[in-house]
Amino acid sequence: MNTLITGAGSGIGRATALRLAKRSHICVADKNGANAAAVVKEIEAASGKATAYEVNVLDGDAVRAMVAQAEAVAPIDALFNNAGISVRSEIKDITGEEWDLMLDTHARGMFFVAQAVLRNMVPRKSGAIVQTSSDFAVMGVPGMAAYCAAKCAVYSMTKALAQEFGDDKIRVNAIGPGPIDTPILRGGRTEEQYRTSVAANEARTPMGRLGKPEEVAAVVDFLLSEKSTYINGQLFHPNGGAVMW
Repeated sequence: MNTLITGAGSGIGRATALRLAKRSHICVADKNGANAAAVVKEIEAASGKATAYEVNVLDGDAVRAMVAQAEAVAPIDALFNNAGISVRSEIKDITGEEWDLMLDTHARGMFFVAQAVLRNMVPRKSGAIVQTSSDFAVMGVPGMAAYCAAKCAVYSMTKALAQEFGDDKIRVNAIGPGPIDTPILRGGRTEEQYRTSVAANEARTPMGRLGKPEEVAAVVDFLLSEKSTYINGQLFHPNGGAVMW
């Protein structure tokens, strides 16, 4: 089995790469090549197999070249479309460039990766894809309008892909993680701001704590496995109950 994971150099992507490496060769893709290489070393140290790819998902040509290289080694059976960024800014302050980068990274970047992988999955009539959305896709959060919009776009795209490729026996689902202790949650915050954010997230979460990347990785593992063969077009929320349906 060959699994491609974008944004695999840290956080949820890294945790998922380490977990899935127990049963699959992992294509560890990240904008930060050093981080990708470090994750490959971790996988190999645990007797797994992996290949590092330095790629910016906004570069469609680079994405297609990466997928072609990976496919030349082995068919990509599974994709965790996970690369993303976060910008915290009130509407009155956010720039057009910041807004565009947020939407482009999540919607356009994930589109490039999914399109490249699907072109090979469709002829084989087989495959599974999981895309990273957020619980923010279904709730409003002050100061995060761009992120909310971007993650909502990911979920809508997921549902469209699930409809379009269901007949090809390709399943497409999304995860909407809640407050998870990752570099993105810490990024751009002072230590005091981070502690304040953690306290606020713990207060709104029935389980009273942040989630771990490994707990989200377990959900991705399930959705990419043979244990979920009749699940398609869904948004799963590993969030400790912070958002309930």
